[in-house]
Amino acid sequence: MTQILTAKSMKVTVVLDPAEVARLEAPDGKPRVAIGIRLPDRRVSVDVSAKSVRKAIVAIREHGPDNVAAIIQGKLAGDTIIEAGLVAQAKVKAPEVVS
Repeated sequence: MTQILTAKSMKVTVVLDPAEVARLEAPDGKPRVAIGIRLPDRRVSVDVSAKSVRKAIVAIREHGPDNVAAIIQGKLAGDTIIEAGLVAQAKVKAPEVVS
């Protein structure tokens, strides 16, 4: 028997392709950027700060798309991610072990 609990919200973390994030446009003077995200079985939308998009693009250009993790985190409400933020963070390489 499955027991049922009630949740106030569902937090989601969406891992993005940094190369695609680097192609986003976030002109100065525009406070928000609307983004659609394709998943295998659905499509969701999110509205994020243009400043966070610009910062992500800079991080990806600085470190290269293979060396950055790009994610959106927020709350899932139907097919929309609300209260969302975009982050692109350089991956930390494990230190080499010298024997």
